[in-house]
Amino acid sequence: METLKRDRSPLGDGVALLICGVLAGILAAAAAFPLVGLGGLVAENSVNSFEALPTELTKPTLPQTTYVYASDGETLITSFYEENRREVTLDEVSPVMIDALLSAEDSKFYEHNGVDWAGIVRAAVANQGGDSQGASTLTMQFVRNTLIYSASTIDEVIAASEDSYERKLREARYAMGVEETMSKEDILEGYLNVIYLGNQAYGVHAGSYAYFNKPPSELTVAEAATLASLPKFPSLADGLLDGEGDDKPIVERRDWVLQRMADLGKITQAEADEAKALPLGLNPRPVRSECVDVATPNWGFFCDYFKEWWAGQELFGETERDRISLLKRGGFKIVTSLDADLQNDATERLIEEVSVNNSAALGSVTITPGTGHIRAMAVNRNYSLDQTENKPRTDGDDSKPSNYPNTTIPLLSGNDEVHGYPAGSTFKMFTLLAALEEGWPLRATIPNPSKYISHYPAGEDADSDVSCEAGGRTVWCPNNSISSSAPLNLWSLFGRSSNTGFVALQEAIGTEKAYDAAKRAGLSFYSGGGIVAAEENGNVNDYGSFTLGMDPTSPMDMAEAYATVAAGGVHCNPLPVMQVFDATGKEWPEAAAPQCDQAFSEEVANAAVSAGRCVVGQNAEGTNCSGSGTAAAYTGGFDRPLFGKTGTAESDRSYWFIGSTPNATTATFVGDPDASFRSEVASEGLKVSVKEVGVSILKKAVKDLDEEDWAKPTSTMSNGKDLVSIPSIDCMDPDDARSRVANAGFEASIAPGQFDSDCKEGEAFSTSMTGSAPNGTPIYILVSNGKDYKEEDKPGDGESPSTPPGRD
Repeated sequence: METLKRDRSPLGDGVALLICGVLAGILAAAAAFPLVGLGGLVAENSVNSFEALPTELTKPTLPQTTYVYASDGETLITSFYEENRREVTLDEVSPVMIDALLSAEDSKFYEHNGVDWAGIVRAAVANQGGDSQGASTLTMQFVRNTLIYSASTIDEVIAASEDSYERKLREARYAMGVEETMSKEDILEGYLNVIYLGNQAYGVHAGSYAYFNKPPSELTVAEAATLASLPKFPSLADGLLDGEGDDKPIVERRDWVLQRMADLGKITQAEADEAKALPLGLNPRPVRSECVDVATPNWGFFCDYFKEWWAGQELFGETERDRISLLKRGGFKIVTSLDADLQNDATERLIEEVSVNNSAALGSVTITPGTGHIRAMAVNRNYSLDQTENKPRTDGDDSKPSNYPNTTIPLLSGNDEVHGYPAGSTFKMFTLLAALEEGWPLRATIPNPSKYISHYPAGEDADSDVSCEAGGRTVWCPNNSISSSAPLNLWSLFGRSSNTGFVALQEAIGTEKAYDAAKRAGLSFYSGGGIVAAEENGNVNDYGSFTLGMDPTSPMDMAEAYATVAAGGVHCNPLPVMQVFDATGKEWPEAAAPQCDQAFSEEVANAAVSAGRCVVGQNAEGTNCSGSGTAAAYTGGFDRPLFGKTGTAESDRSYWFIGSTPNATTATFVGDPDASFRSEVASEGLKVSVKEVGVSILKKAVKDLDEEDWAKPTSTMSNGKDLVSIPSIDCMDPDDARSRVANAGFEASIAPGQFDSDCKEGEAFSTSMTGSAPNGTPIYILVSNGKDYKEEDKPGDGESPSTPPGRD
C-alpha cells in the first residue's frame, strides 16, 4: 500500500480547520465552532497544539485485567478481561478485509491529511436539511475509538463519544496531529486493533473470531463485508450470536458494502453478486465463562452471582453491556465478601452428606445481617459448562442436560427462569411479622385444631385430605402434624410450627399483609402462578396456602429475609463485595456500600426473633415456649443466641433449615432443581441432614465472630395493648351473634356454609377465633348444620364449647 508524502504545515491545516469550522457553524446556525475557541488552534503555539496529542493516542492504553479476590484480599477467585483480544499487524489481516473497511468507512484514506474538509461541509449542509450524514475519516475514527477504548471513567467515555460539533472539532485537530506523527500504515493498523464490532469484540482479530471463529487472514469477501458493516452500526449485531437477533439489517448493510467495493474496483461485480447471495454464515466462537476458571468448581456459583450483581449496578455504566465491558477492561481489584475458609468447609460438609452425583441438591447460603455481605454460597454441584456426562434428568426431559454433577444454573440465587424451591413453613415468619405489626402480641392464643376448616376456596387440584365440603362449597382444610390440638400462644405456635394455627392467623390479618411482609423482608416472587397469579387476579386474600410456603424461592432470598429479622428489621440487599479499587488504586467506596432500609420496626423484629428461639429450643429471657421446637434436637450444642425455622414443602418437595445469630444467617435446603415440583425428593434422612448440616455451617460461620445477643421483646409486643375479649356464642341467632361480636369491636361476618356442632341447624355456635384479639380483627361467626344436635345435650345458658365442633 502506498505511503503518501506529506508536504504541509500545521498552520495551514489550522487555517483550513478554522475556515471549515466557521462555515459549519454558519450552516448550523448555532455558533458551534466559535471564533474565540477556534482562535486557539491557530494562535501562538498552534504548531505545538498538533504535536501535544493525548497520551492515549501516542501510547494507547490497553484494557487491563480485573482481578477478583476473596474477603482476605489475597485469595484469587477469578479474573475478567476482554475476550479474543490480540493485536495484529497488517500482514495478519486479509487484504479483502482492509479493502472492505476502507470502502465502507473511508475510500479516500490515502488522499487526505486526516480530515475530509469537503465531506465535513457536505455533511453539515445535509444535516441542516434534516438528513444525518457523517464526515469522520478513518483517522478520526481511530482517534475516537482509541480515546473511548482507553477511557478509565464514564466522563472520559462521554467526552470521547458525545454527538457535538466540539467533539468533532477536537477529533479533527487530533487526527491532523496523528497524521503528522504516524504513517498511514500505522494508523490503519491501529484502527484495525481498536475498532468496536459489537458483542464485546474490539479489533478485527476479536471480531473475526467472535462471528466466524477464524483468524482475520482467512476471511472471505462476504465475511469481510459483514465485519466492515459493523463499525458504524455495531448494535446491528446485538442478539445475533445467541440466535435472538434479526439478521436482515446486517445483511442489507453487508450487501451495501459489497456493492461499494465493486463500485470502487476492489472486487468485480460478479464477485459482489455471488457474495450477496450467501447467508451470513455466522459461526461464533464458544463464549468463555470466567466463572468456570475459579479456585474450586463450587466457587463458580458465587462468581456468577457477583457478575450478575455487577451488571445490575448503574454506577458502572448505563447498560448491562457497558457495565460488563468496564469490568473486563477496567483493571479493577475487587475484594469480595466470600469467606474462602467457610466456603470450602461448607462445600466439603455438603458433599460429605450428599454426593455431587445425587439428583437432590443440598445447598447453603450464609450472609451477614445488617450489611448483606455474602460469605458463602455452597452446593453439592460443580460449576461447569461441560455437562456431556451428566446423569439422567429426573423430569424425563432428555432434550437438555440434567443439573448434576455439573451445571451453571443459579441453584442458590435463582433468576427469572429458575425460581427456586417451595420453602414450606419457613414462610410462617412473614405471617408472624405481619401479625405482630397488626397488634397481635406473642402471648395471644390461636386455635390449633388437627384439621382447620378455613374460608379459603380449595384449589381445583387440591387433594381430598386437605379439602372439605362446607355449606355447598369446597374449602381448604389444612392438617396439623403436631400432637396437641390445644390453642397455643404465638411463641409456641411458631416453635412447634402449627399449620392450622398459622392459617387461622393469616385469615385474621389477611394474606395481603403477610405477602407484603415477605417482599419487604427481601423475597422476590415470579410470575407463572401462586401468589403472583393471585395478585394479578386481584384475589390475594383468597390465597390461603401462602403461609405454608407453596411458592418457590431461593436460599439467597430466604437468607436475606431472615437476616432482616436478625438485624432488628433492617433489610439489606445481598452484597458480594467489600472493596473496589480502580486501575489507579483509588477506592470506590460507593460501589461497595451496603444498600439497606428499615423494613420493620426493631421491636417487631425482636419479637419475631423471640418466637424463633422456640424453634431451636432457646427459652431465653422474655420468651415463653411450650413443647419441643422443630429444630431443638439439632441445636443443643450451639452455645450462642440463635433463632431459626424449619420447613417441609408439601409432599416432601424440599426441606429447609434457616438459622441465625445476630451476625450470621445461614439458609440450607435440599430439593430437586430438575423438577422442583417432584414429591418425595429424598428420604427422611435428608430432612435430618438439612438441620444438621445447616447448624454445622452456621457454627463455622460464627466461630471467629464476637458473641452478640438480641434485646428481649418489649412488654407491648409480648403482652399486647388494647386487646379485646371475643364474646362467647351459645346456640344463638347468627345475626344476633354477629352484632354481639361487632359491638365488641371486631370486624364480624357470618362464615359461608355450615359446620358440625351440637347446636340446632342454622344457629351460631362459635367464632373462628376465641379468647382475645386486637380491636378490628376479622372474626367469623360459625353456623351449625345440626349434625350433632340432641335436645338433652344442649349447653346451658352462658356455656360454649371450648373447642368449636368440626375444628379439631
